[in-house]
Amino acid sequence: MRGKIVGVPMIAMPNIAMPTISALLLVAACGLVSCAAEVPSVIHTSSTPKSPSWLIKPPQAPDALYFSGMKAGAETLDDGKNAATDRARDEASKFVGVEVSSKHIDVQSSDLGAESQSMTDTVQSRAQALIRSAEIVDVYWEKNSRSAGATTIDQFDVSVLIKLPRAEVEAERKRQADEAKSTVAAMLARYREGAGQEKSGNALAALVRYRDAIKQLLGVSREVATDDAQIPNAGQLRSLAQDAANRVQQKARRAVLIGSDLAFGPLTQALSKKGFSARTQPQSGPEAALAAARNDGLPYVIQVTLNTAQGGHVFSQVAATVSLDVRVLDSQSGALVASVQKAAKGVGRTPDAAERAGAEDAGMGAGADLAAALLARENSGL
Repeated sequence: MRGKIVGVPMIAMPNIAMPTISALLLVAACGLVSCAAEVPSVIHTSSTPKSPSWLIKPPQAPDALYFSGMKAGAETLDDGKNAATDRARDEASKFVGVEVSSKHIDVQSSDLGAESQSMTDTVQSRAQALIRSAEIVDVYWEKNSRSAGATTIDQFDVSVLIKLPRAEVEAERKRQADEAKSTVAAMLARYREGAGQEKSGNALAALVRYRDAIKQLLGVSREVATDDAQIPNAGQLRSLAQDAANRVQQKARRAVLIGSDLAFGPLTQALSKKGFSARTQPQSGPEAALAAARNDGLPYVIQVTLNTAQGGHVFSQVAATVSLDVRVLDSQSGALVASVQKAAKGVGRTPDAAERAGAEDAGMGAGADLAAALLARENSGL
């Protein structure tokens, strides 16, 4: 009799081959790799879970004014906060006084100054003290961190909200408006003084007044009213003063040239480089030249005195030393307004040629120095 083997009943198992299990393990491994690859390269954090509403529109209050500023991509939080605060202050400056940080560049048809053909004036306002006292109400920042090898690079986008007392702001705006009104009234009178001087033939005095009006009006809004029927606002007044200055400058840089004519050519050539022109009257004396200049509205008489000292031989040539004494007289009063002394050595085949060579060098040098002195006189306002 055969015996039975009694044991635990066999449970049928799915027929899973070894290659199939390996495939499942490979899929699981790939899943892990894929999860690791999805880790973000930049980690974003912020000072609060939700950005404040003032980023879109600053709040309003009856007793305060709010302004915001933003700096993107700062290397540190402090740098971002400082830059954002400055930008918020700039916004406040534009409200308190539009001209606080404005820059005016007016290109002239010819140089009104001694150094360039442009006049640049950066308008500063006393309102800066008020702006810098603004209270920082809130700071919001967002940080972006990314890995770079073994280090982490952070960048901050920072926004700042500042507050100013409304009463102080309004008082400052009123002060600026009153000051602008007063300046415009004074410069309208100054412009008309210039027109009177121009009409009487005193071109230089007219130029000084026109320039003064232009300079003072640079810091004033063009819309400020003058209360004058002919010139209604500061913008038109400044434009008229600018046109008048450009026109009269040509008259203010003219002269009658008398004296030793040997240096006239190089002297006038050097003067012309700075916008000066001279009419030669070599046979005229000072009194006759002054009368002619006044009659024609020329502001200056330039008198040239030349002395020559003959030198010895230089190989097959001869030398001469030429000394120039150049004096500028005011045509209205006859007073001496500028003087230049210049000496130069010339060499030529004849004594006359050596003298001409020396006069040319001395004349060019004297003309350049003279132009600089007359320009300095213009810019100083006489």
